[in-house]
Amino acid sequence: MSARRILVKVSPFGEITVEAEGFQGKGCEAATAAIEEALGKARQRTRKPDFWRQTNRHQNHQQLGGGS
Repeated sequence: MSARRILVKVSPFGEITVEAEGFQGKGCEAATAAIEEALGKARQRTRKPDFWRQTNRHQNHQQLGGGS
C-alpha cells in the first residue's frame, strides 16, 4: 500500500485544493472531512479512480450445488 497523505494547496488567487493520496473507497473523504469542514463548503468535488475501488476487508464465498 502506498503512503497516505493529504495535500492542501492554496493558489495565488486564494483557491484551495484538498487532495488525498493513498486512500481507497470513502477513506479519502473521511480523512479530509475535518479540513473541509474548517475551510467551509466545497464548490466542487472530484473523485479519483481510487475512490471507486472497494477495500478488500470482507469477502463472501458461496458454493451452490455439488455435495452428496
